[in-house]
Amino acid sequence: MLHRLFLVLLLSPLVVESGWQGGITVFGRVYLPDGQPGVRAKVRIEIVNGFWREVWSDDQGRYEFRAIPAGRYRMTATNPEVAEQFSEPAESDSTRSFANRLQVDLYLRLPVKVGGKEDRPGVVSLEEAAQRIPGGARKSHDEATKLLRAGDEAGAIRQLNRAIDEYPEYFQALTERGSIAMGRNRLAEAITDFEQALRINGRYGPAWQGLGYCQLQQRRFEEAVGSLERAYAAAPRVPLTLLLLGYGNLSLNRYLPAQQCLEEALRIDERAAARAHVYLGEIVARAGGYEKAADHIKQYLKLNPTAADGVKLRELEDGWRRQVKR
Repeated sequence: MLHRLFLVLLLSPLVVESGWQGGITVFGRVYLPDGQPGVRAKVRIEIVNGFWREVWSDDQGRYEFRAIPAGRYRMTATNPEVAEQFSEPAESDSTRSFANRLQVDLYLRLPVKVGGKEDRPGVVSLEEAAQRIPGGARKSHDEATKLLRAGDEAGAIRQLNRAIDEYPEYFQALTERGSIAMGRNRLAEAITDFEQALRINGRYGPAWQGLGYCQLQQRRFEEAVGSLERAYAAAPRVPLTLLLLGYGNLSLNRYLPAQQCLEEALRIDERAAARAHVYLGEIVARAGGYEKAADHIKQYLKLNPTAADGVKLRELEDGWRRQVKR
C-alpha cells in the first residue's frame, strides 16, 4: 500500500506576522484528478513556528480555516480513500490579500499511470510471496487501513502497533506507520520505521521513497539521492520518485541528472509531476535559456492555474522573458 507524501520542496521559508488581530479565514475547495469535488479530503495548514491545523472538506469539496494568524502558509490535501492521491504543496500569503479572507484551491494528483508488467497493481514481490503473516496481524493491518481512510490516524497507529508486535517482520506495516509519522513531520520516528522495513526487505520501494523524502527534509541530499535511486530501481515508473530524485540532484548542483529525472517524471505523468516544470525552469535559466525557462513556468501555471504561489511564479516568468529581450 503506497504511503502518503507531503511535498514541501523549493518553497520559501514561512514567515508569521506578529500582532494579528482576530486572524483571517482561509478557504477553498479540493478537487479530485477528474475535476470532481474532493469529498472528505483532509486539508492541513502549517506555519513554521509549529502552528498547524487540519479540517475535512464537505460533500462539495469545500473547506475553511477560521481565526488563522496573518502570514504565509503551506497547505496540503490528501484523500484517505485513495492513499496515493495527494496535492502538491501550496503556499499562501495573507499579506497580499486586501481582505481578511484568502482562497486557496487544492488539486489532488492523478494516480500513477503504469505500463510495465513489473509495475502493475497486484504484482507481488518474492519477499511478499514468502511472508507468512499471522491472521491477527493481517487483521490489525486491514483495520488500520480502514481507520486511515476514515481519518483516524491515532487509531490506525494503534492497529499497526498491534500488527508489528505480533509479526515484527511486517515491513508493509512498518512503512505505513513511518508514513503517518512522516505526515506529522516526526522525521526521526519515520526514518526508524523505514530503515527497519528495509532491513527486512531491502527492495521495498515505498520504504526507500519515504526514507529519501525524510532525508531531503533534513537536507541530507547525498543520502536522499541514494535512497531515491533505490526506490527508482524497485519501481521505475513512479513520477513522485523521479520528481524527488530530480530535486535532490538539483540541490547538489547535478543539473544533468536532475534534468533527466524531471523530464522523465513529466513524460510519465505531466499533471502528477507538474512541479517539475518549475525546477526545470531553474535549471535552464542557469544555463541562459531564459525563454525556455519562462515556458516551463507558463506550462506549470497552465496545469495549475490557481497555484497559491502563482503571483511569485508569474513575476519570475516575466523577469526571464525580459532577459530574452535584452
